[in-house]
Amino acid sequence: MNKKNKNGLKWVLLVIVLIITAFTVSMVACGLFKEKSGEKAAEENSGESEESMYDTSAFPDTGNEQISLDGIISDEATIEFDLSALPDTIEPCGICYADGCLYITDSYAKSVWKISEDTTEVFAGADSSRDIYDKPQGGYNDAPANEALFKLPWSVAPFLNGIAVTDTENNAIRLINDNRVDTVYSVNGTDEYNYPTGIASDGAGNLFVADTHSDSIKVVSEDGTVSTLLDGLDSPMGLSYNSGFLYIAETGKNRIIRISTEDVSSKKSSADVELVAGSGEEGFSDGVYTDATFSSPKGLTVTTDGSVFVADTVNGAVRLVKDGQVSTLEIRDTRIPEAELVSPIGICIQGRRLYICDNFGMKIYTADF
Repeated sequence: MNKKNKNGLKWVLLVIVLIITAFTVSMVACGLFKEKSGEKAAEENSGESEESMYDTSAFPDTGNEQISLDGIISDEATIEFDLSALPDTIEPCGICYADGCLYITDSYAKSVWKISEDTTEVFAGADSSRDIYDKPQGGYNDAPANEALFKLPWSVAPFLNGIAVTDTENNAIRLINDNRVDTVYSVNGTDEYNYPTGIASDGAGNLFVADTHSDSIKVVSEDGTVSTLLDGLDSPMGLSYNSGFLYIAETGKNRIIRISTEDVSSKKSSADVELVAGSGEEGFSDGVYTDATFSSPKGLTVTTDGSVFVADTVNGAVRLVKDGQVSTLEIRDTRIPEAELVSPIGICIQGRRLYICDNFGMKIYTADF
């Protein structure tokens, strides 16, 4: 064999050795990653051992049959709201129904819209300075509704005699009442929030706040007291109250849980947490509520019969938890059939109609059941 061929053979052997070495290193790294992932999963599972499962004793055995919306109960007549009057620039985030009207937060205009059967108007939020892309920047001031500024209005809920708003980037809870916007301060000096997002009220003077970056749920009482109801969560966001229970979209754990609100003066623990749906793994699969997977759910609403609609945000889907099963709903815009959900967040029910705020898609979808 000549010298040239020998050198060529050496290079071939060297390349083969490098490939084998790289493969071996990658397999070791993969093994270490799996080991660490397993350890983390084991820790999470051990931490959840105190949690109870959602009570499905009254759920019928549905097997693998398609979930139907026919059994969902609604005692209220459906109102025909005209959503077409909303601007094309709207980035709907939160939505609620109260006293015959829809209230919608707009993260683009930094305002709150009010829709009745006859009118569509800005309920609160003034024009603000704009950035180089001509997008309103918002601000922070308490003032008459048409002069007040929000930084990032996220969620809305009826509270006391007005409409409460989580002003997320201002780390504040605001109350719109008597044509004025004011910050809700506590009487006990414990009203510090860290990225508040979802809110819900129980109709008895309590407002529940998902304080996302502090991994906790806080409660604002009618007398102005603010306290922590539950902590140790993983980035809770969406909230909904129904029949003595607070339902929580625990976004960081890709699942839905609930706690009893029988005594909100007493702080809850992990032993008080019930699993409503979600294995805790990120994914997109339907089925039995303990096995179904979600991806960063950020909103939810609960019907009077306990069915739960979930805004499965990263999956761009609306999921239904009913009779111990999770299913995915087909949501379409009849005006633009080819449009699809992108990032649903806010979600609410009025009558037999579901409203879904697609923040990134800049649309509000509806679905009748």
